[in-house]
Amino acid sequence: MVRLPLLSLCLIGLAAPAWAQASPAPSSSDLPSAALSMSAPPGYSSGPAPDDALPAEPDAPAPPPVASADLLQALFTTCTDIIGGDSGAFDRANDAGWVPSDDGDPGPYSHIYAGYRDFDGYGEVQIWAAVQHFPTQQLGYCAVTFSDPGNQVEFDQLTGMGELDGTVHTLVEDQSSFGSWERPDKRLLVLANRIDGSINIEFNLLPGAAPVQN
Repeated sequence: MVRLPLLSLCLIGLAAPAWAQASPAPSSSDLPSAALSMSAPPGYSSGPAPDDALPAEPDAPAPPPVASADLLQALFTTCTDIIGGDSGAFDRANDAGWVPSDDGDPGPYSHIYAGYRDFDGYGEVQIWAAVQHFPTQQLGYCAVTFSDPGNQVEFDQLTGMGELDGTVHTLVEDQSSFGSWERPDKRLLVLANRIDGSINIEFNLLPGAAPVQN
């Protein structure tokens, strides 16, 4: 056994604290994996939840569609009024909710009304009407077009409006429908069709001589 001199042992004891101070502290990369497992998992956030995580408010329910009879009555009233030749008919259509569009100036012998109106369950209904003036007679024409993908409009309900009498023919295979009516005096004639969920109704009127302007 090697015996160190007493002086050598004293020198080693004095150098040990200085060596400990000079040794570098371990970096975070040198820590054991167990210490790292205490960190938050990926994607964790202690802040408030983002707005898109909140449940969305439900949309307000759509209003029920206008009843078929009410819709047809509104169209019948407006069209026959406009093509009747009364100068105040355009204003009455506007007051009823129709929004007119500028269809140009057709000249002194024609008066044209064009526009649209929204009806619940059907969207925009387009209208185009004209009254033409001849030396002893007037001719009125009005057409309305709109979508009816649910086949909710019942053409049979036109029968009896303004004394209209006619027939309706519906194809069973695709629910296409066609109707034809006339008034007893033969001056008001109406055609209607629904093809591929699109409806077109045409009113033709012979209103007689132009009204006397006061």
